[in-house]
Amino acid sequence: MKTQDTELHDVSLIIATYNEEESLGYVLDEIKDFNIGEIIIIDKNSTDNTKHIAEKYDVKFITQSQEGWGGAVKEAIGLSSKEYITYMDGDGSYNPKALHEMKSLIKDQDAVFCSRYKDGAKSPDDTFIRAIGNKLFTNFVRFRFGCEITDSLFFYPMFNRDILKKVNLQSDDFTLCLELPVKVHQNKLKYTEILSEERERYAGKTKVNALIDGSKILKGIFSITR
Repeated sequence: MKTQDTELHDVSLIIATYNEEESLGYVLDEIKDFNIGEIIIIDKNSTDNTKHIAEKYDVKFITQSQEGWGGAVKEAIGLSSKEYITYMDGDGSYNPKALHEMKSLIKDQDAVFCSRYKDGAKSPDDTFIRAIGNKLFTNFVRFRFGCEITDSLFFYPMFNRDILKKVNLQSDDFTLCLELPVKVHQNKLKYTEILSEERERYAGKTKVNALIDGSKILKGIFSITR
């Protein structure tokens, strides 16, 4: 276990939060022995006890100043300091075991992406609309950009900080989920994909509106440029 624990010391983990008091402690307890180099919590002005809970742990807590979920992630990326960067939600649905697998592969890659659907797997968070929507977006991204991924809307990557010199992330909403792999592919960077089965969220409700956010993502796909 110690070998695994020490290998994440050069990783910055970003967690975007908004009213996650029911689940954030669970998430941080689950990863506290992973020896992650730094954990950055970027919070969208939560009105519950999210900040109070975060302050009990060894994390950097930042109040979001940019607009949108994508804006929050980009802001936290800009404040990170480690060689590798990754992301998890604060609802407990991400399986942290994938962090070790991604880190073991990143040495030979520029980026590693997690998929909920690789090898025929499914997501417990899917409604019929979500499942169909993600399949349509993923197929469209593969067709339009040639990007070899099987899950375009699951933002659980690990990437080398150096790629930010080539990959100019612009999306302020959930379009960022697919903008990163698309631009990694466009810039002919090395990447691979692993299966990470999404778990039932520990608590809380999804902040994603399938219709509204789906419309923004569809619009965002056509605005993606190098």
